[in-house]
Parts: sequence; C-alpha cells; structure tokens
Amino acid sequence: MGFVFGRVEAARAAEAQRDLQARADRSEARAAAVEAQLAGLLDALPDGVAMVTITGHVTRANARMASLLGTAPKDRLFVELARDPALAEAMARALSGNATSLELDLRHRLVAMTLAPLPGAGAVVSARDVTEVRRIEAARRDFVSNASHELRTPVSAIAGAAETLLSGALSDTVTAQGFVEMIARHAERLARLTGDLLDLSRLESGAANLERESLDAAALARSVLELVRHRAESGGVALAIEAPAVVEVSADRRRLEQVLVNLLDNAIKYTPSNGRVNVRVIRSGERGARVEVADTGHGIEPHQLERIFERFYRVDSGRSRDAGGTGLGLALVKHLVQAHGGEVGAASSSAGSTFWFTVP
Repeated sequence: MGFVFGRVEAARAAEAQRDLQARADRSEARAAAVEAQLAGLLDALPDGVAMVTITGHVTRANARMASLLGTAPKDRLFVELARDPALAEAMARALSGNATSLELDLRHRLVAMTLAPLPGAGAVVSARDVTEVRRIEAARRDFVSNASHELRTPVSAIAGAAETLLSGALSDTVTAQGFVEMIARHAERLARLTGDLLDLSRLESGAANLERESLDAAALARSVLELVRHRAESGGVALAIEAPAVVEVSADRRRLEQVLVNLLDNAIKYTPSNGRVNVRVIRSGERGARVEVADTGHGIEPHQLERIFERFYRVDSGRSRDAGGTGLGLALVKHLVQAHGGEVGAASSSAGSTFWFTVP
C-alpha cells in the first residue's frame, strides 16, 4: 500500500514539476515576445535610443543609435562611445536626476542628444542627426542676410538720388540728368533682383510649370548667341558655336533660353578683351543634348567652383555688382536645368572656365 501511495505521490510531483516547467516556458516565451516587440519598436524609431544603467553602462540600444555612434554600444559605458567632455557632464547630470540636451559632432555629423533620468534605474538617451536641419537653417539665414544686403544697395542709391533731387538739384539740368539715370539704373537692377527671387521661389516650391515642346537646341543656341553678340563685341569678346545641324530636345523654350542667356552673360562678363566664348551643342541619345559654354577668362579657384551655383555667391563680388549682376543667375540655371530633369556643372583652369548642362 505504501509502495502504491509512493508512486502516486511521485507521479503528482512529476506532473507538478511539468506544470511549473510549462508555466516557466510560457513566461519565458512571453518575455521573449515582449523583448522582440520592444526591440522592433525601438528599431522602428527614427531617432537613436539607448537605455543606460545607474553606472552609465548601456543595457539596450536600437539600430539607429548604433549607426549614429558607429559601433554597437550595448554593455559599454555610453560616455566612452563619444569621448566628449560635454557628454560626460550631461550624463552625470542625467544620472543625478536632471534632464539635459546638447549637440555633438559625431563622425562628421551633427547629432542632437537628450538625456533624461529614469529614477532608480539610470537614464534614457535619445539622439537625432540634425546635420541637414542645421545646414538648411544656415542657408536660410545666409539667404535672408544676402537678400537684404542686395536689396539695400539699389534702394539706398535710389533714395539718395531722389533726396538730392528734391533738395534742389532739379534746377541743375545736367546734375539732375545724372541722378535720374542713376535712379533708372538701380530701379532696373532692383526689378531684375526681385524677378530672379520670384523665379527661384517658384522653381524651389515646384510651382513653376514648364511648357515643354519639341525644339532644336542647336537653333536655339544660335539665336541666343545673336541676342548677346552686340554685348560681346562691345567688350572685345569673340563668339563662336559648334553644333550639329539639328539637336532635338523636349524643353520649355523660354526657360532654356534663360539658361543660355545667363551662362553667356557670365562668360562674356568674365572674359577679358580679345578673349573668346565658345558654345558647343552635343547630341545626347535620340532626344537629348549637352550644351557647353566655354570662355578664355582667368578661371575659377577650385574652392569657389564648389559654391558657384549657390544663391548670391560671386567669384568677384565687386565686379559682379558693378556690372549689375544679382548673384542669382547661376542658381537659376541650376534650378531650371534640374526642373527639366537635367544636370549642370562647371570645370575651370587658368585657361578659362566651362559651364555645361544637359537636357535629357
């Protein structure tokens, strides 16, 4: 009887052990599922996230944080991953209960970090790459500053000339004529500047609609060359064109003409007397073209060439401004070409510069 009772108890004990094991397995499976869900959730976040213990060691980090840091941070001291005194100070503040934010230069990227305390557990760190945001903010500040500066010059000149005329210069015909011409010249420059700014705004916002048509790029280049020929010859600059008989493209005639006029104006402006500007139209595929405008000017330094298509950037600011340039011509060229789906570029040496664009 005792033997039977012993077997029953053993069976019950074994069943209880199996039940406990099954419960443990289910709990472990649930924990693994929660862990997988949490890992998936963290990896889906656009920002980097890391959990840090009270000793500053990383217990959990998503893929974005590892990417920003350039290494797998788990089980390592977080402050050793960036080795920045400001980060060490921020971590100490977070672990002592005070949230803090800072920006760090990590692997040539600007990263904004927020460190928040987790009472009794350590801290959580979130990180975001703000390199592009800061670049856009800087570009916006530069644009406002440059636009204000460019607008101030003609406005001041017009106001000064008008004030002089009103103070009595009107009675002196010769003097008055000079001031009126000054007003007209700066008013024209102001109109060009505001027109270029509006064009750029429409292009960048996608509001500028292209009226595409089938046209001959070679014929268009020849007609634009005639438009600027008098200006070139008055400066002692020779013009020439190399192009096949017909190069068919699909483009907005007025906009493509604007691109060529801007490039030729620049080439003529920076080519000294007895120099030469050459236009080449090259067929690209069945319906496409590459157009090059080459001059024999003094060339452009490599560090300037990188910025030549930026708004308001001038290689020779004084000379460009005196010649009535707005500093927006090449920026317009870039946006107009890109609106057509093409590319734009430039090359330069001491023998001159070549600007090119494609119409696909």
